[in-house]
Amino acid sequence: MVIGIIHGAILNSFNVFVSWLLIGIWLIYSFKVIKNIKKYREFNSPHNTAFFTIGPVFIGIFYSIWGNFTGLLGENLLEGTSLYLSWWSILFGFPYVLYGSISLYRCFKKYNVIYFGTKSVKARTFGYFFSISIVLFIIIYWISFYSFVDFYESVLVPLHFLIDLNLLIFLISTILILIVLGFFGTRVQLPQLTRDYITQRTKRLNQLASPTRRSSPATQSQTSRTRTSPTPSNRTVTRTSRTVSQSSRRTPTGHAQSRSSRVKTSTRSTSRSTSGKPIRRSQNTIKQVNFKLYRPRAGNLSIEDFKCIFCFRLPEYPKDNGRGIILCPNCRYPAHADEFRDWLRTSGLCSRCNAPIPLSYKRNPKVISVKNYIVIYKNFLKKR
Repeated sequence: MVIGIIHGAILNSFNVFVSWLLIGIWLIYSFKVIKNIKKYREFNSPHNTAFFTIGPVFIGIFYSIWGNFTGLLGENLLEGTSLYLSWWSILFGFPYVLYGSISLYRCFKKYNVIYFGTKSVKARTFGYFFSISIVLFIIIYWISFYSFVDFYESVLVPLHFLIDLNLLIFLISTILILIVLGFFGTRVQLPQLTRDYITQRTKRLNQLASPTRRSSPATQSQTSRTRTSPTPSNRTVTRTSRTVSQSSRRTPTGHAQSRSSRVKTSTRSTSRSTSGKPIRRSQNTIKQVNFKLYRPRAGNLSIEDFKCIFCFRLPEYPKDNGRGIILCPNCRYPAHADEFRDWLRTSGLCSRCNAPIPLSYKRNPKVISVKNYIVIYKNFLKKR
Protein backbone atom coordinates (compact mmCIF):
# COMPACT_ATOMS: atom_id res chain seq x y z
CA MET A 1 0.00 0.00 0.00
CA VAL A 2 2.86 2.35 0.84
CA ILE A 3 4.56 1.61 -2.48
CA GLY A 4 1.25 2.08 -4.29
CA ILE A 5 0.65 5.46 -2.65
CA ILE A 6 4.13 6.70 -3.54
CA HIS A 7 4.15 5.33 -7.08
CA GLY A 8 0.56 6.41 -7.73
CA ALA A 9 1.26 9.92 -6.46
CA ILE A 10 4.36 10.26 -8.67
CA LEU A 11 2.48 9.13 -11.80
CA ASN A 12 -0.80 10.71 -10.65
CA SER A 13 -2.53 7.39 -11.39
CA PHE A 14 -5.14 5.72 -9.23
CA ASN A 15 -4.84 2.62 -11.42
CA VAL A 16 -1.21 2.16 -10.39
CA PHE A 17 -2.13 2.48 -6.71
CA VAL A 18 -4.83 -0.20 -7.05
CA SER A 19 -2.40 -2.47 -8.92
CA TRP A 20 0.20 -2.27 -6.14
CA LEU A 21 -2.54 -2.84 -3.56
CA LEU A 22 -3.64 -6.00 -5.41
CA ILE A 23 -0.03 -7.19 -5.54
CA GLY A 24 0.15 -6.86 -1.74
CA ILE A 25 -3.10 -8.81 -1.32
CA TRP A 26 -1.76 -11.49 -3.67
CA LEU A 27 1.40 -11.85 -1.57
CA ILE A 28 -0.61 -12.14 1.66
CA TYR A 29 -2.87 -14.79 0.15
CA SER A 30 0.11 -16.70 -1.28
CA PHE A 31 1.83 -16.82 2.13
CA LYS A 32 -1.43 -18.11 3.61
CA VAL A 33 -1.65 -20.84 0.95
CA ILE A 34 1.96 -21.93 1.55
CA LYS A 35 1.36 -22.03 5.31
CA ASN A 36 -1.77 -24.17 4.95
CA ILE A 37 -0.10 -26.53 2.46
CA LYS A 38 2.76 -27.05 4.90
CA LYS A 39 0.32 -27.71 7.73
CA TYR A 40 -1.73 -30.22 5.74
CA ARG A 41 1.33 -32.04 4.42
CA GLU A 42 2.63 -32.46 7.96
CA PHE A 43 -0.36 -34.71 8.67
CA ASN A 44 -0.68 -36.10 5.11
CA SER A 45 -4.17 -34.60 5.04
CA PRO A 46 -6.00 -34.20 1.71
CA HIS A 47 -6.58 -30.62 0.57
CA ASN A 48 -10.32 -31.11 0.08
CA THR A 49 -11.48 -27.81 1.52
CA ALA A 50 -13.03 -24.72 -0.03
CA PHE A 51 -9.82 -22.81 0.65
CA PHE A 52 -7.84 -25.03 -1.74
CA THR A 53 -10.55 -25.44 -4.40
CA ILE A 54 -12.52 -22.20 -4.74
CA GLY A 55 -9.90 -19.67 -3.58
CA PRO A 56 -7.15 -20.37 -6.18
CA VAL A 57 -9.65 -20.34 -9.07
CA PHE A 58 -11.08 -17.00 -7.98
CA ILE A 59 -7.62 -15.45 -7.56
CA GLY A 60 -6.37 -16.81 -10.90
CA ILE A 61 -9.37 -15.52 -12.89
CA PHE A 62 -9.51 -12.15 -11.17
CA TYR A 63 -5.81 -11.34 -11.58
CA SER A 64 -5.87 -12.52 -15.21
CA ILE A 65 -8.77 -10.15 -15.92
CA TRP A 66 -7.11 -7.27 -14.09
CA GLY A 67 -4.13 -7.55 -16.41
CA ASN A 68 -6.38 -6.13 -19.16
CA PHE A 69 -6.96 -2.91 -17.22
CA THR A 70 -3.59 -1.95 -15.74
CA GLY A 71 -0.52 -0.42 -17.27
CA LEU A 72 1.71 -1.89 -14.55
CA LEU A 73 3.25 -5.06 -16.09
CA GLY A 74 0.33 -5.08 -18.53
CA GLU A 75 2.26 -5.05 -21.82
CA ASN A 76 1.20 -7.69 -24.35
CA LEU A 77 3.93 -10.28 -24.86
CA LEU A 78 2.12 -11.70 -27.91
CA GLU A 79 2.21 -8.54 -29.98
CA GLY A 80 0.81 -8.96 -33.48
CA THR A 81 -1.62 -11.76 -32.58
CA SER A 82 -5.28 -11.86 -31.55
CA LEU A 83 -4.32 -13.21 -28.10
CA TYR A 84 -3.19 -11.36 -25.02
CA LEU A 85 -0.59 -12.47 -22.47
CA SER A 86 1.12 -10.12 -20.01
CA TRP A 87 3.55 -10.43 -17.15
CA TRP A 88 0.61 -9.79 -14.87
CA SER A 89 -1.12 -12.94 -16.14
CA ILE A 90 2.08 -15.00 -16.01
CA LEU A 91 3.19 -13.96 -12.51
CA PHE A 92 -0.10 -13.56 -10.67
CA GLY A 93 -2.81 -15.34 -12.64
CA PHE A 94 -1.29 -18.47 -14.18
CA PRO A 95 0.03 -20.13 -10.93
CA TYR A 96 -3.45 -20.11 -9.38
CA VAL A 97 -5.19 -21.04 -12.62
CA LEU A 98 -2.93 -24.09 -12.79
CA TYR A 99 -3.56 -24.93 -9.12
CA GLY A 100 -7.31 -24.50 -9.65
CA SER A 101 -7.22 -26.95 -12.55
CA ILE A 102 -5.41 -29.49 -10.36
CA SER A 103 -7.98 -29.04 -7.57
CA LEU A 104 -10.83 -29.50 -10.05
CA TYR A 105 -9.16 -32.67 -11.33
CA ARG A 106 -8.94 -34.02 -7.79
CA CYS A 107 -12.65 -33.37 -7.22
CA PHE A 108 -13.44 -36.01 -9.84
CA LYS A 109 -10.48 -38.34 -9.38
CA LYS A 110 -9.30 -38.24 -5.76
CA TYR A 111 -11.57 -36.41 -3.32
CA ASN A 112 -14.84 -37.82 -2.03
CA VAL A 113 -16.12 -34.75 -0.22
CA ILE A 114 -15.32 -31.03 -0.14
CA TYR A 115 -15.52 -29.38 3.29
CA PHE A 116 -17.03 -25.96 3.85
CA GLY A 117 -16.20 -25.46 7.50
CA THR A 118 -18.08 -28.17 9.39
CA LYS A 119 -20.34 -29.04 6.43
CA SER A 120 -19.39 -31.21 3.48
CA VAL A 121 -20.55 -31.71 -0.10
CA LYS A 122 -19.88 -34.66 -2.37
CA ALA A 123 -16.77 -33.86 -4.37
CA ARG A 124 -18.19 -35.11 -7.65
CA THR A 125 -21.33 -33.01 -7.30
CA PHE A 126 -19.23 -30.02 -6.35
CA GLY A 127 -16.97 -30.63 -9.37
CA TYR A 128 -19.93 -30.57 -11.76
CA PHE A 129 -21.31 -27.36 -10.33
CA PHE A 130 -17.95 -25.63 -10.02
CA SER A 131 -16.64 -26.50 -13.48
CA ILE A 132 -19.90 -25.44 -15.18
CA SER A 133 -19.82 -22.18 -13.20
CA ILE A 134 -16.25 -21.49 -14.38
CA VAL A 135 -17.14 -22.12 -18.03
CA LEU A 136 -20.24 -19.91 -17.86
CA PHE A 137 -18.41 -17.12 -16.04
CA ILE A 138 -15.57 -16.89 -18.58
CA ILE A 139 -17.94 -17.03 -21.55
CA ILE A 140 -20.27 -14.40 -20.07
CA TYR A 141 -17.28 -12.19 -19.25
CA TRP A 142 -16.00 -12.34 -22.82
CA ILE A 143 -19.47 -11.65 -24.28
CA SER A 144 -19.95 -8.64 -22.02
CA PHE A 145 -16.37 -7.48 -22.62
CA TYR A 146 -16.92 -7.26 -26.38
CA SER A 147 -20.57 -6.19 -26.28
CA PHE A 148 -20.29 -3.25 -23.87
CA VAL A 149 -17.18 -1.59 -25.18
CA ASP A 150 -18.39 1.91 -24.37
CA PHE A 151 -19.16 0.94 -20.78
CA TYR A 152 -15.69 -0.48 -20.16
CA GLU A 153 -14.01 2.50 -21.83
CA SER A 154 -15.89 4.93 -19.58
CA VAL A 155 -15.37 3.05 -16.31
CA LEU A 156 -12.25 0.87 -16.33
CA VAL A 157 -10.52 1.94 -19.56
CA PRO A 158 -9.11 -1.41 -20.81
CA LEU A 159 -5.83 -1.48 -22.70
CA HIS A 160 -7.25 -3.67 -25.47
CA PHE A 161 -10.07 -6.04 -26.38
CA LEU A 162 -8.12 -9.27 -26.98
CA ILE A 163 -8.77 -12.77 -25.68
CA ASP A 164 -6.59 -13.55 -22.67
CA LEU A 165 -4.49 -16.65 -23.34
CA ASN A 166 -4.46 -17.53 -19.66
CA LEU A 167 -8.26 -17.66 -19.42
CA LEU A 168 -8.49 -19.50 -22.74
CA ILE A 169 -6.21 -22.28 -21.47
CA PHE A 170 -8.18 -22.49 -18.22
CA LEU A 171 -11.48 -22.67 -20.13
CA ILE A 172 -10.25 -25.51 -22.35
CA SER A 173 -8.77 -27.48 -19.41
CA THR A 174 -12.00 -27.09 -17.40
CA ILE A 175 -14.13 -28.37 -20.29
CA LEU A 176 -11.80 -31.36 -20.80
CA ILE A 177 -11.87 -32.24 -17.10
CA LEU A 178 -15.66 -31.94 -17.01
CA ILE A 179 -16.16 -34.17 -20.04
CA VAL A 180 -13.41 -36.77 -19.56
CA LEU A 181 -13.50 -37.17 -15.78
CA GLY A 182 -16.96 -35.86 -14.98
CA PHE A 183 -19.26 -37.37 -17.58
CA PHE A 184 -17.23 -40.44 -18.56
CA GLY A 185 -15.04 -41.05 -15.53
CA THR A 186 -15.95 -43.62 -12.88
CA ARG A 187 -14.65 -44.38 -9.41
CA VAL A 188 -14.57 -47.51 -7.27
CA GLN A 189 -16.64 -46.98 -4.13
CA LEU A 190 -15.96 -48.67 -0.80
CA PRO A 191 -18.80 -49.75 1.48
CA GLN A 192 -20.24 -46.75 3.25
CA LEU A 193 -19.81 -46.28 6.98
CA THR A 194 -23.29 -45.10 7.92
CA ARG A 195 -24.25 -43.42 11.17
CA ASP A 196 -26.39 -46.38 12.18
CA TYR A 197 -23.38 -48.65 11.81
CA ILE A 198 -21.25 -46.22 13.84
CA THR A 199 -23.87 -46.13 16.60
CA GLN A 200 -24.08 -49.93 16.77
CA ARG A 201 -20.30 -50.31 16.81
CA THR A 202 -20.01 -47.65 19.51
CA LYS A 203 -22.52 -49.38 21.79
CA ARG A 204 -20.86 -52.75 21.30
CA LEU A 205 -17.35 -51.46 21.96
CA ASN A 206 -18.48 -49.50 24.99
CA GLN A 207 -19.92 -52.70 26.44
CA LEU A 208 -16.77 -54.69 25.70
CA ALA A 209 -14.49 -51.98 27.08
CA SER A 210 -16.56 -51.44 30.24
CA PRO A 211 -14.32 -51.92 33.33
CA THR A 212 -17.02 -53.79 35.26
CA ARG A 213 -17.52 -56.44 32.57
CA ARG A 214 -14.18 -56.97 30.98
CA SER A 215 -10.69 -55.98 31.92
CA SER A 216 -8.12 -54.71 29.47
CA PRO A 217 -5.43 -56.94 27.89
CA ALA A 218 -2.74 -55.29 29.97
CA THR A 219 -4.57 -56.17 33.18
CA GLN A 220 -5.13 -59.73 32.00
CA SER A 221 -1.45 -60.13 31.18
CA GLN A 222 -0.48 -58.88 34.66
CA THR A 223 -2.95 -61.28 36.25
CA SER A 224 -1.69 -64.21 34.20
CA ARG A 225 1.88 -63.43 35.18
CA THR A 226 0.91 -63.38 38.84
CA ARG A 227 -0.93 -66.67 38.56
CA THR A 228 1.97 -68.39 36.78
CA SER A 229 4.57 -67.09 39.18
CA PRO A 230 7.04 -69.88 40.02
CA THR A 231 7.60 -68.77 43.63
CA PRO A 232 6.69 -71.43 46.21
CA SER A 233 4.83 -68.94 48.40
CA ASN A 234 2.27 -68.26 45.70
CA ARG A 235 1.83 -72.00 45.10
CA THR A 236 1.21 -72.57 48.80
CA VAL A 237 -1.32 -69.77 49.00
CA THR A 238 -3.11 -71.05 45.91
CA ARG A 239 -3.37 -74.57 47.34
CA THR A 240 -4.63 -73.17 50.63
CA SER A 241 -7.27 -71.09 48.85
CA ARG A 242 -8.47 -74.18 46.93
CA THR A 243 -8.74 -76.19 50.14
CA VAL A 244 -10.65 -73.47 51.93
CA SER A 245 -12.99 -72.94 49.00
CA GLN A 246 -13.74 -76.66 48.77
CA SER A 247 -14.48 -76.91 52.49
CA SER A 248 -16.72 -73.87 52.35
CA ARG A 249 -18.79 -75.49 49.60
CA ARG A 250 -19.37 -78.57 51.80
CA THR A 251 -20.29 -76.76 55.04
CA PRO A 252 -22.87 -73.99 54.81
CA THR A 253 -22.07 -72.79 58.33
CA GLY A 254 -18.61 -71.69 57.30
CA HIS A 255 -19.79 -69.58 54.39
CA ALA A 256 -18.77 -66.26 55.88
CA GLN A 257 -15.41 -67.61 57.01
CA SER A 258 -14.67 -69.07 53.54
CA ARG A 259 -15.47 -65.72 51.94
CA SER A 260 -13.07 -63.88 54.21
CA SER A 261 -10.39 -66.50 53.64
CA ARG A 262 -10.83 -66.16 49.88
CA VAL A 263 -10.35 -62.42 50.10
CA LYS A 264 -7.19 -62.83 52.16
CA THR A 265 -5.67 -65.52 49.96
CA SER A 266 -6.53 -63.69 46.74
CA THR A 267 -5.02 -60.51 48.15
CA ARG A 268 -1.83 -62.37 49.02
CA SER A 269 -1.60 -64.09 45.63
CA THR A 270 -2.03 -60.83 43.73
CA SER A 271 -0.20 -58.54 46.12
CA ARG A 272 3.19 -59.18 44.54
CA SER A 273 4.34 -59.83 41.01
CA THR A 274 7.38 -61.74 39.79
CA SER A 275 9.53 -58.64 40.26
CA GLY A 276 8.46 -58.29 43.86
CA LYS A 277 6.59 -55.00 43.38
CA PRO A 278 3.05 -54.73 44.76
CA ILE A 279 0.14 -54.69 42.31
CA ARG A 280 -3.13 -53.11 43.32
CA ARG A 281 -6.24 -54.53 41.66
CA SER A 282 -8.53 -51.63 42.39
CA GLN A 283 -11.20 -50.25 40.09
CA ASN A 284 -9.17 -47.13 39.38
CA THR A 285 -6.24 -49.19 38.10
CA ILE A 286 -8.45 -50.97 35.56
CA LYS A 287 -9.81 -47.65 34.30
CA GLN A 288 -6.31 -46.29 34.00
CA VAL A 289 -5.22 -49.25 31.86
CA ASN A 290 -8.25 -48.71 29.59
CA PHE A 291 -7.27 -45.09 29.10
CA LYS A 292 -3.78 -46.13 28.05
CA LEU A 293 -5.24 -48.16 25.19
CA TYR A 294 -6.41 -44.90 23.59
CA ARG A 295 -3.27 -42.84 24.20
CA PRO A 296 -1.62 -41.45 21.02
CA ARG A 297 1.96 -42.55 20.48
CA ALA A 298 3.69 -39.31 21.41
CA GLY A 299 6.37 -38.47 23.93
CA ASN A 300 4.75 -35.38 25.43
CA LEU A 301 1.02 -35.13 24.87
CA SER A 302 -0.61 -31.84 24.01
CA ILE A 303 -4.06 -30.82 22.91
CA GLU A 304 -2.90 -31.04 19.27
CA ASP A 305 -2.48 -34.82 19.63
CA PHE A 306 -6.23 -35.26 20.19
CA LYS A 307 -7.42 -33.25 17.18
CA CYS A 308 -8.76 -34.97 14.08
CA ILE A 309 -5.88 -35.66 11.69
CA PHE A 310 -8.02 -34.48 8.75
CA CYS A 311 -9.97 -31.39 9.88
CA PHE A 312 -7.63 -30.46 12.79
CA ARG A 313 -10.53 -29.91 15.21
CA LEU A 314 -11.12 -31.34 18.65
CA PRO A 315 -14.19 -33.57 18.90
CA GLU A 316 -17.07 -31.58 20.35
CA TYR A 317 -20.31 -32.71 21.96
CA PRO A 318 -23.14 -32.43 21.02
CA LYS A 319 -21.88 -30.80 17.80
CA ASP A 320 -20.20 -34.01 16.56
CA ASN A 321 -22.68 -36.41 18.12
CA GLY A 322 -23.24 -39.42 15.89
CA ARG A 323 -20.07 -38.98 13.82
CA GLY A 324 -17.89 -41.23 15.97
CA ILE A 325 -14.11 -41.34 16.39
CA ILE A 326 -11.76 -43.92 14.85
CA LEU A 327 -8.17 -44.39 16.04
CA CYS A 328 -5.34 -45.57 13.84
CA PRO A 329 -4.44 -49.09 15.03
CA ASN A 330 -0.75 -48.17 14.89
CA CYS A 331 -0.29 -44.59 16.16
CA ARG A 332 -3.72 -44.24 17.84
CA TYR A 333 -4.26 -40.69 16.56
CA PRO A 334 -7.97 -39.83 16.21
CA ALA A 335 -10.10 -39.00 13.18
CA HIS A 336 -13.79 -38.46 12.65
CA ALA A 337 -15.31 -41.67 11.34
CA ASP A 338 -16.74 -40.15 8.17
CA GLU A 339 -13.46 -38.42 7.29
CA PHE A 340 -11.54 -41.61 8.05
CA ARG A 341 -13.87 -43.46 5.66
CA ASP A 342 -13.25 -40.92 2.91
CA TRP A 343 -9.49 -41.22 3.35
CA LEU A 344 -9.57 -45.03 3.09
CA ARG A 345 -11.25 -44.80 -0.30
CA THR A 346 -8.06 -43.38 -1.80
CA SER A 347 -5.33 -44.71 0.49
CA GLY A 348 -4.53 -47.80 2.52
CA LEU A 349 -2.05 -45.98 4.79
CA CYS A 350 -2.60 -43.93 7.91
CA SER A 351 -2.58 -40.21 7.18
CA ARG A 352 -0.52 -39.58 10.31
CA CYS A 353 2.10 -42.37 10.56
CA ASN A 354 1.96 -43.86 7.02
CA ALA A 355 1.52 -47.34 8.50
CA PRO A 356 -0.60 -49.78 6.45
CA ILE A 357 -4.12 -50.23 7.80
CA PRO A 358 -5.21 -53.89 7.92
CA LEU A 359 -8.06 -54.91 5.66
CA SER A 360 -10.00 -56.34 8.60
CA TYR A 361 -9.77 -52.96 10.35
CA LYS A 362 -11.03 -51.20 7.21
CA ARG A 363 -14.10 -53.41 7.10
CA ASN A 364 -14.74 -53.44 10.84
CA PRO A 365 -13.10 -50.42 12.52
CA LYS A 366 -13.38 -49.68 16.21
CA VAL A 367 -15.61 -46.63 16.59
CA ILE A 368 -15.61 -44.59 19.79
CA SER A 369 -18.41 -42.20 20.59
CA VAL A 370 -17.48 -38.52 20.67
CA LYS A 371 -18.74 -38.21 24.22
CA ASN A 372 -16.47 -41.01 25.45
CA TYR A 373 -13.44 -39.73 23.56
CA ILE A 374 -13.83 -36.30 25.14
CA VAL A 375 -13.59 -38.01 28.54
CA ILE A 376 -10.48 -39.86 27.35
CA TYR A 377 -8.49 -36.87 26.12
CA LYS A 378 -9.53 -34.70 29.06
CA ASN A 379 -8.11 -37.38 31.35
CA PHE A 380 -4.69 -37.21 29.62
CA LEU A 381 -4.65 -33.41 29.45
CA LYS A 382 -5.55 -33.20 33.12
CA LYS A 383 -2.57 -35.36 34.05
CA ARG A 384 -0.28 -33.34 31.82
